[in-house]
Amino acid sequence: MKIKELRSRLRGELITSDDPGLERAHEALIWNGRKPGRQARLIVRAACVEDVQEAVRFAAESGLTVSPRGGGHQFTGIAAKADMVIDLGALDGLKIDVAARSARIEPAVTNERMATVLARHDLAFPLGHCGSVPMSGYLLGGGVGWNSGAWGIACFSVMAVEVVLADGRLVTAAADENPEIFWAARGAGPRFFGIVTAYHVRLHQAPRAILTSVRVYPLDAVDQVAAWAEQAMARAPANIEFTTKISAAPPQMPVGGMILQAIATVFASGEAEARALLAALAEGAPEGTLHRLDDVPTPFDVLYELTAKSMPEGRRYAVDSVWSDATYPEVLGEVVRAMTQAPSPESIALVMLRSPMARNVEDAAFSQIGRIFGAVYGIWQDPVADRPMIDWLRTTMDTIAPLGLGTYAGESDLDRGPRRLKIHSAAAAARIDELASRFDPEGLFGGPGARARAA
Repeated sequence: MKIKELRSRLRGELITSDDPGLERAHEALIWNGRKPGRQARLIVRAACVEDVQEAVRFAAESGLTVSPRGGGHQFTGIAAKADMVIDLGALDGLKIDVAARSARIEPAVTNERMATVLARHDLAFPLGHCGSVPMSGYLLGGGVGWNSGAWGIACFSVMAVEVVLADGRLVTAAADENPEIFWAARGAGPRFFGIVTAYHVRLHQAPRAILTSVRVYPLDAVDQVAAWAEQAMARAPANIEFTTKISAAPPQMPVGGMILQAIATVFASGEAEARALLAALAEGAPEGTLHRLDDVPTPFDVLYELTAKSMPEGRRYAVDSVWSDATYPEVLGEVVRAMTQAPSPESIALVMLRSPMARNVEDAAFSQIGRIFGAVYGIWQDPVADRPMIDWLRTTMDTIAPLGLGTYAGESDLDRGPRRLKIHSAAAAARIDELASRFDPEGLFGGPGARARAA
């Protein structure tokens, strides 16, 4: 099939290397201000599922690799690292079945939009912490979201997926239909061997109250904060989300340099329950706070407003993460030490401690998890600082790695070569490769077949 013929078959737009707007369109694919070096030869802006199928068939016939692009939020820019990028930005359908507590979600639906729609029906979902991120990569990589302790990792609320395979077929996969594809679609992330064009998900009753308390400490209080968190979260229920944020002190703080923010958010059946849980968690909290907020109502729109401030669009980012079963003082201590060496003061780190009653994972490609989740975000503006920032991040993760079990696809340094912290367990990784060799033998989506073809 020739380019002209492909263009005639698409309802959407095709941008080729002959089009003067390719470079600009390529940069727009990636949310990160630090753009990947490789440039796609073709960008297909799909208007419908049939466009996705046509594009995949063309790529297969032409020997091109393919990358689906939902929102371009994975920090290494993998959405633009293929011969053909299929932009799913126009596939944004969202249909809620209130009675069945279920939804059909297309890949470009964002966390923030879904939260707004669900709130109208008193329903909820373990949505991601960043409002502008769409369902595409979020669910495919697993989905570590709000209240995931009680509701579970988001991919385990997925009941079925609609997938375009490497031969252009559109199939539905669920526990009782194409179960191997369904297994992989829940957590394979960038190693998935198809393009998900819709998710069918199970919804949850919305919490009647979401309250947040914040205690701000100087950095030298790290040992006391970590010891308190370890003890307090050991008895906390699954609907409390506890995170320590390490960031530069704002100008109004009476200290300079980095600070610690101990942030607890509870998703409760009512305000009385929420206040009681936060009060119980606060028992034994260290004195000497620089600032304190208690029991602040934080519905999802407020949560998204707060997270957006920490990660402004247009900045340059390098990010990596760790799952760990070590103690909270060990992990938090290492992250704090690293943050004092960050070349850019805009950088932040988050270290979450899960309740021992948090929901376990199921049998799926998502196979790495721990009691602690930590993520380090290098954030800067000057391109000259790219190398120092990436070197600092990788040195930091090398230091933390002995405490780790693995990393999370959505916030992992995928540009790095061989690494100790893996996205998938050894067994899950082997199964993903085996399935990819069957469903995508030519490596259209960058699996083992692509490596063989490149060799």
